[in-house]
Amino acid sequence: MANADRPNGFRPVGTLSGAPWTSRVRAVGVADGEDIFIGDMVNLESGLADPMATDDAAVLGAVVGIGRKDEYSTSVAGAFNPADLSTRWYDDSANTHTDWVVFVALADDCIFEVQTATALTLAVGDTCDLSDAAGSSTTGVSAQEITTSSNADFTVVEIPDMVDNDHTLVNGRYWVMVTRAEQAFHA
Repeated sequence: MANADRPNGFRPVGTLSGAPWTSRVRAVGVADGEDIFIGDMVNLESGLADPMATDDAAVLGAVVGIGRKDEYSTSVAGAFNPADLSTRWYDDSANTHTDWVVFVALADDCIFEVQTATALTLAVGDTCDLSDAAGSSTTGVSAQEITTSSNADFTVVEIPDMVDNDHTLVNGRYWVMVTRAEQAFHA
């Protein structure tokens, strides 16, 4: 049976150490020039988060929330926009990037669930790459997926055993970690 096509970018599912991934979330400023969606894997560029491209060498982690500074304060209260609570993604064309932060589940030690863009037959230990696509401005969710490996962006750590997951078909799901050489703090 075919897998459902429901890309949601990279979703944290655990850590290699067994610690809760929620304790490893950090707020990082947003770089100017690109939209950012929940589930986007981001790269650290000049101290700011920017959507990852394949073979980036400073991968920070996956976006789990987006927040805006209150107009009366210089701090971010949480993963929301106090001026418009329906905002679920960072729209670069409509905002000043210095007013926003993304909340990132850090890549080192984190395991992420992600969908494939093509039919892959990966095994634990195999590498794969980012297949970048624009997220949904309706849902605010990323459309990033994985594809065949040429740069070794990610390593498969587990193939989730789910009723609706045939990992050998298009839109299969894998649990991956960012390859150490690609991580921002382990390059």
